[in-house]
Amino acid sequence: MPLVFIATGALLIISALKGSPSDLAALIKYDFWQRQPHGYVYWFVSILVLGSLGYIPSLKNLSKMFLVLVLVVLLLENKGFFSQLQSFINKRGQTA
Repeated sequence: MPLVFIATGALLIISALKGSPSDLAALIKYDFWQRQPHGYVYWFVSILVLGSLGYIPSLKNLSKMFLVLVLVVLLLENKGFFSQLQSFINKRGQTA
């Protein structure tokens, strides 16, 4: 957890030194709220709700299964994931 705070502080300091805190704020706002179709907030809330259902003993397994399903959808939603993975593997194989 301290690393998260250190990284966030470093990001804010670098942004302030470059004179672009408004650009950083606009980028964060776009990524979390305005990206289509729902942005990251939609996924964050769904993971939070499904994770909180895991605290009910009778719904623990169901919560885990739905969390896995959401993570699989997140992975597969990015249509370029497998092509990027394949090009990364090929690139790593050529440099070795």
